[in-house]
Amino acid sequence: MDHRLRKLNARFRSHWRQILLFGVSGLLILVVIGQFIYPSDRLALFTVVDGTSFSSWQKNDAIKLLNDKYNNQTIPLYFGEATQPYKKPLPAEIGLTINNKTRIDSLNYPWYLRIIPTSILWAHFVIKVPSEPIYQRNSDKLSAYISKELDASCNIKPQDASLGLSDGTVKVIPSRIGGTCDIDQVSKVLSETKPQLGGKYRVVIPIKATTPVVSDVAAQQLADLLNNKVGTGIAVVVNGSSQIIPAIQVLDWIDFSSSDGKLTYTFNADRALVDLNQEFASKVNIGAGTTKVSMYNFTEASRVTGASGKKLDVSATLNSLKSFIDNGTPATVATMIVSPAVIYSYSYSSDDEGLSALMQNYAQTHSGVYGVSLIELSGQGRVASYNGNKSFTTASTYKLFVAYSSLMRIESGAWQWSDQIIDGRDLSACFDDMIVKSDNKCAVAMLNKIGHTEITNEAHAIGCNSTSFIGSGDIKTTAADLALLLAKLQNGQILTSQSSRDTLINAMKRNNYRDGIPAGISGSVVADKVGFLDDLLHDAAIVYSPTVTYVLVVMTDGSSWGNIANLARQIENLRTQ
Repeated sequence: MDHRLRKLNARFRSHWRQILLFGVSGLLILVVIGQFIYPSDRLALFTVVDGTSFSSWQKNDAIKLLNDKYNNQTIPLYFGEATQPYKKPLPAEIGLTINNKTRIDSLNYPWYLRIIPTSILWAHFVIKVPSEPIYQRNSDKLSAYISKELDASCNIKPQDASLGLSDGTVKVIPSRIGGTCDIDQVSKVLSETKPQLGGKYRVVIPIKATTPVVSDVAAQQLADLLNNKVGTGIAVVVNGSSQIIPAIQVLDWIDFSSSDGKLTYTFNADRALVDLNQEFASKVNIGAGTTKVSMYNFTEASRVTGASGKKLDVSATLNSLKSFIDNGTPATVATMIVSPAVIYSYSYSSDDEGLSALMQNYAQTHSGVYGVSLIELSGQGRVASYNGNKSFTTASTYKLFVAYSSLMRIESGAWQWSDQIIDGRDLSACFDDMIVKSDNKCAVAMLNKIGHTEITNEAHAIGCNSTSFIGSGDIKTTAADLALLLAKLQNGQILTSQSSRDTLINAMKRNNYRDGIPAGISGSVVADKVGFLDDLLHDAAIVYSPTVTYVLVVMTDGSSWGNIANLARQIENLRTQ
């Protein structure tokens, strides 16, 4: 065994050079074979394009990544010597598309390098990367962008320096120069721009500069003042003691603006309100008392004045903080006087004056505009009103005047109950439908048959002088006129036949709409006619109460049936005291 080993060892020593040569040659052959079979669709090892390593990447993947980087990198546009970009559009916004396919496809690992052993390790030094991608441009998109951002004048407004809050301190927001530029020059510069990857790329557009009014230096001076004065917080005096408002809160309440070339600051009361109330309201607020006022017939009869209180005055407190910053004046938490709440209690006499006062107070404390009229036809004969002579569009209450004029013609024999009016209905049916159902077709047909001038004159003849069916506008009347018509109807002062009067009154008692005066008065028979049109709600009634018969008319604009019913109830309650 030892003999064979010695023999092999002697042979190796005599042929080691040949063995080494064959070994190295075989290794190099394997390397060259590996280089030949290296995929042609992959970039060479250690390839770097525009600062990005693409070692052994597939070309399609490298193309996609580079295209994404180029087409998603903004293009900083600087005007003249500006230190801040005016705009930073993406390439697509100016009609530019960047494609790296050609340059990447050209990065081939050639055969003549592949036959050189180890070239796979250094081929990237030899393979030259084309300097730039292909830039494809759309002139229409570029023109649209320039038109949108610069318009035809190419007049760029300078931006004054301002201030903002960052990391708990006031810092300068730099100014930006403005000026005028040449649209053709802008178009030329942008149409020739070739964005490159890297943070230092910028496009400079020549401009005739306009300097901002508020400079960075001036803004820095105000920032220094605020930061130094506010410091870590401002001490304020509250109830004789000192308390610190943290700097972050004080600075957060500040707004900045420029006026007449000067940068100024103000405190925003809305932002400060919550913080100041949360911190100080409970320490300074004192509740006010109550002033009690007794009103009799809508006239003050007595008054017990409550104590005044006080509450945090946010505006004055912020003014105090500003005075401290500007002038060094000690800051205080300010308060304001709070007047006592006033509670009114109302009472009324049951005479004309008291009833009128009740109507006035009700109208002034409820929604809408009111006209009210009351006439007692027996008993004390009280008469009360509020806005009784105010003119309203009648809505369907005009049908009472149409009914009256129609009955006059029945009594004179000019009309017969069997006369045909409209839609196959005779006068008897139409009269009933007009009052009970508030039928409009019958009312209009009867009105036109009588005539607008005639019916107006007949209303005036019985004293309803504010009622008019004449003119281009709506038919007008007042609560006083409607009350007068119903009072004379009930008292037999108009129409010669009780039968005629009963025909109208009985139809009113059967009126379908009962949400107004009838709903507010219980235990009484009510004969009424309502009117409603848009925001107008009216009710004209004869009330047959157990004690006295009276007329009540309520005309409203912007109120409700519930309010009308409630007013009727209060009038009835006071009247029966």
